[in-house]
Amino acid sequence: MVTKDGLPADLLPGGAGSPLLRAWFEAAHLKQLFRQGWLKRGVAPERCESVAEHTFGVALLCLLLLDSRDDGLDREKVLRLALVHDLGEIHAGDITPVDGVPADEKSRREREAVRRTLGGLPGGDGHLAAWEEYEAGATPEARFVRQVDRLEMGLQAGIYEHQGLLDPEEFLGSADRALEDPQLRDLFAELLRLRPGRGD
Repeated sequence: MVTKDGLPADLLPGGAGSPLLRAWFEAAHLKQLFRQGWLKRGVAPERCESVAEHTFGVALLCLLLLDSRDDGLDREKVLRLALVHDLGEIHAGDITPVDGVPADEKSRREREAVRRTLGGLPGGDGHLAAWEEYEAGATPEARFVRQVDRLEMGLQAGIYEHQGLLDPEEFLGSADRALEDPQLRDLFAELLRLRPGRGD
């Protein structure tokens, strides 16, 4: 798995540090972990988005979208799910569909990574439950965040297309198939209208 450096938690002496400090150092790894889908499609490491940057994009997009919704979504839950949804990649890495890892094995690896990182914290069980809720997609909030995750990927593909770094068709197609929410589809349609050479 290509990263910018080693795991930050490895900088701490073995067993040293409180559970909170160690969890933070482990989570900081996501700032160094490149999004593998972009790398595998030719985006150079110096231009490649990290997993943490993607997580920030998802959380911010959720926050902005919630401002214009009145459908009963629990705002705090949405933001919590957005913030924890990629924590499994700390130790499991950013596993992509082309890696050939079955979905249940990917989920197992990521669940263990979340448990390993947050299990020693007072609120660890709650954060793991939030991650499980996102994975299951069984609540309105989880379904919303899962779609925003795909939308954010599509928006980032649009940025890379405008920068001349990527042919975004594969990623735009993936986002298109995932989006059901009318608000998210409208934003995605706007992105498509503004693609280079396709302006109104």
